[in-house]
Amino acid sequence: MSEIRFRLAKPSDAKQIANCHWHVRDRYTEGIFLLLGKAFLRAYYKVILDDPNEIIVCAENKNGIIVGFSSGSLDAESQAKTIRKHKTRLGFAALQGIIRHPSYMRGVWQRFKSLNPETGKEFIHMKGARSEYLCWNKDEPGSISMMLLDKIKFKMMHALGIKEVYFEIDRQNERIFNAQLRMKNTELVNEYQLPDGRTRGLFKKILS
Repeated sequence: MSEIRFRLAKPSDAKQIANCHWHVRDRYTEGIFLLLGKAFLRAYYKVILDDPNEIIVCAENKNGIIVGFSSGSLDAESQAKTIRKHKTRLGFAALQGIIRHPSYMRGVWQRFKSLNPETGKEFIHMKGARSEYLCWNKDEPGSISMMLLDKIKFKMMHALGIKEVYFEIDRQNERIFNAQLRMKNTELVNEYQLPDGRTRGLFKKILS
C-alpha cells in the first residue's frame, strides 16, 4: 500500500478536495454538484471549509497530493445557513454549468430551496450532525485507507460530543445501500423520493 498521511483539511485545500470529488463523476453520475462542474465544486469547498462546524479528513500521498477525503458537519442546519449566506458566490460559480446546460437551472433552484426547512422539500437531513461525502481518486491505490477516512471522521465527531450522525444514500447505489443495512449501530430511518425521481434513504449511525 502506498504511503498515506491523514490530516484535517484547511481552507487552502479547497482546490485539491474539489479535484478529488470531481474524479468520482464516472461512478456517481446523479446529483447537481457534479453536473455543475469543477469550478462550482471549488467554490463550494471554499465556502464549506470556512464553516467552523465542518469536519473534512483528507488523505494525502507521499507527494502531498490529496487523494481522498471524508466530510461531515457537526450541525447541518448551521451549514445550510452558511451556504445560503454565500448564495451569490455559489450562484456565479454554478452559472458556467447552467449556461452549458440550461436544464440544470431547475435542479439548482430545487436544491437551494431545500436549504430552507420551511419549504418541506427534503434532499438532505437538516438537523444535528450529518455525514456527507467519502471520495477517493480511482487512479490511486488504497481501499483500506479510504475506509479509514470514515472511521477517523466518526471518531473525531464522537470525541467532540456527537452521539448520532445522519446520512443519505440513494437506492440506486444498491451495493452501498444494502451494506449499510447490515452495519451495526446503523438503521434506516426513512425513505423519500427526490424531485428527479430518485429514492433516497435516510440512515442514522450511533457513535460509540
